[in-house]
Amino acid sequence: MRALLLGLLLAGVCLLGGCGDETVYDWQRPHDTYQVGSFSKADNANALKAKLGQNGFECRIETEIKNGQFVLNVLVDVYDRQPDTMTRLERIAGVKPLLRERTPAKTAAPAGSSPAPAVPASGI
Repeated sequence: MRALLLGLLLAGVCLLGGCGDETVYDWQRPHDTYQVGSFSKADNANALKAKLGQNGFECRIETEIKNGQFVLNVLVDVYDRQPDTMTRLERIAGVKPLLRERTPAKTAAPAGSSPAPAVPASGI
C-alpha cells in the first residue's frame, strides 16, 4: 500500500514539474507610460487614440475624475524607446508627453540559485 501511495505521489510531482513556467505579459515587461492627452469628450480621446494607432503606437484610454470633472486620459506604453519616440508623440498629440510611470526590469537571479519560496517553510 505504501509503495502505491509513494508511486502516485511521485507521478503527481512529475506531472506538476512543468507548472513552474511563468507567462510574461506585455504590461509586465519594462516600459515607460506616457500621458499624451486628457479630454472631457470621448470623441476627442478616441480620435487621438486612432491617430496614434495609425502611427504605430499602442495606446489605451484611462478614465479619471479630477476636481469633480470626468476626464479621459490617453496613455501610451513605450517598450522599446527610440531616439525619435518623444518627438513623434509630441508631433502627433500636439503636447509634450508626460511620464506617468516607469516599470523597471526585474533583476535576474544569479545562475544556480533557486527563487525565494512564495510561502515561508513554517507556514506549510
